[in-house]
Amino acid sequence: MKIGNVIHEKELVNHTKVDYVNYYNKPLAYGDIDQTLPTLYVGWSFMKNCNPTNPLFQDADILKKKIVNNDLYWELSFQESKASHIKGVDKFVGLAPDFYFSSKYTYTNLDPVFLQLKEFQDLLNVCPIEIHRGYKYKDEMLYLLHDNNIYGINLKMFDFFQFNTKDIVLKIDARTKSTINDIDGSYYQRYYKILPKFTHLKRYLVTI
Repeated sequence: MKIGNVIHEKELVNHTKVDYVNYYNKPLAYGDIDQTLPTLYVGWSFMKNCNPTNPLFQDADILKKKIVNNDLYWELSFQESKASHIKGVDKFVGLAPDFYFSSKYTYTNLDPVFLQLKEFQDLLNVCPIEIHRGYKYKDEMLYLLHDNNIYGINLKMFDFFQFNTKDIVLKIDARTKSTINDIDGSYYQRYYKILPKFTHLKRYLVTI
């Protein structure tokens, strides 16, 4: 699964390539790549030359690395600025999961205090009737996916307020087409090794 693009002409200095990013070491126009993925152009002049007629790039501000929020960024080549290049490329690759997932999905925390959920039925009322996918992390969190919306249920918090969490899981599971029950957290650990800096990894595993 690829969740980002890096387009460059010169070598990416001091950067270790990751499996979840497409690296293109050649001139490519923005219209010729998958624009649903967050994209970084490396090299100010290189970026301009790749997109000579695209106003997004021709009107870009050399003082601002963001062209389109969550979608399109640029960074200086090593020859243009050594320090900025090394820091900027790694920063984009580290933030690519946030750019990719946050732009595609909304997240709602079904907090019993904030939503004033006093009874079991109150929780069911704010959950989707049809749930496409579920992900249960140990006995701590339950994440639900409906269309492009993710809902989080903190089972430990509901247990604190004396809800029957076993009933919650059973009732929710009856509405869910498929669920991953990550009993020991091994499923999460598999992806954590790939995305160790992605702080919201758990909530988005339900989409993968």
